[in-house]
Amino acid sequence: MRATVFLIIAYCVYAEAQIGPCIVDTGDCPSENVEFWLYSNETRDSPVLLDPLDLNPSDFEPPRPIEILIHGYTGHRDFAPNSNVRPALLDHENVYVISVDYGPLVREPCYPQAVENVPLVSKCLAQLINNLLDRGISQSDQLHIIGFSLGGQVAGQTANYVTEKLHHITGLDPAKPGFITKPDTERLDASDAKLVDGIHTDVLAFGMLGSLGHVDFYPNNGALQPGCIEDTIAAANFSNCNHNRAPIYYAESIYSEKGFWGRQCIDGIGSLLDPCSEDTPEALMGYHVSRDARGDYYLRTASDSPYALGRDGE
Repeated sequence: MRATVFLIIAYCVYAEAQIGPCIVDTGDCPSENVEFWLYSNETRDSPVLLDPLDLNPSDFEPPRPIEILIHGYTGHRDFAPNSNVRPALLDHENVYVISVDYGPLVREPCYPQAVENVPLVSKCLAQLINNLLDRGISQSDQLHIIGFSLGGQVAGQTANYVTEKLHHITGLDPAKPGFITKPDTERLDASDAKLVDGIHTDVLAFGMLGSLGHVDFYPNNGALQPGCIEDTIAAANFSNCNHNRAPIYYAESIYSEKGFWGRQCIDGIGSLLDPCSEDTPEALMGYHVSRDARGDYYLRTASDSPYALGRDGE
C-alpha cells in the first residue's frame, strides 16, 4: 500500500514538473506569462520578442499589414494557428506576423484555469495594440487578429480593452467549453470588430455552434470533417482532428487558386443531403473573405490536402 501511494505521489510530482502547475494569473500587464513575437519574411527564423511598453518602430519598417495570431488551449507560439497560418502568410503575403504566446496560462490539464486567464491575455494584447496605434507604428485598418479555439475568445475579449474599434477579427472554431453561457462581452461576437468572420469545423464538441460574426462558414456543416474518421480512432483525437481543420483550411485559403466557396442555405444546417441550391448567394471563406459578406455559408471540402474544392465543389 505504501509503495502504491509513493508511486502515485512520485507520478504527480513528475507530471507537474513536466506540465507545470495550473496557473491563474491575477497580475497586470505586461505579464511574464504573455509574450509577443514578431515575424517577417526576413526574420522568420529569428523573431523579435516585443516589449509592448517600449516598441521599436524600426522593427516594423517598411510599413506592412500586421497579422496577429493567437493559439488555443495547450498551445504556444509554434502551435496552431501559428504552425500552419504563419508560414502561409510569410510565404505568400507581404505582412508582419505577431504570434501571441501565453503557453504557461493554458497548460494541460488546466482548462478551467485557462478560461479564467483569458481576460488577462486579452488585456495584454490590447495594451500592445493600443501602443502600436498610439505610437503611429500601425493603423487600425492594418491590423487583423486571427484566433484559434480559446484564442478566438481571447480575440473577442480584446475588443473590451482597445481604445479604437478593431478592424478585423477571424475566429477559427472559437472554443465552446466555458463560453457557451457567457454574455457577448466575454465571447467573440459581431460587435467586437468592424468585420468578424468565423469558421466552424467542430460544432459537436470543442467549437461554437451558433453564428458569431458578420459572416460565418460551416465546412461540411461544421462537423465530421472528411478524412478525420480515417485518420483517428479515439473519440478525443477525432474531435481534435475536426477542430484543427479550421486553421488548416484557413492556411490553405491564403494561397489556394480554387478557393473555399460557400453558399447560403435556405434551411441552413438542416440541409444535410442537399446542402445548398446553386442559385443562392455565395462567398469566399478564409483570408480573402469579402468585407461585404454577411450571413451563414456552407461548403464541402476534400478529405486531404488540397482541401479547397472551388466554386463547383468538386
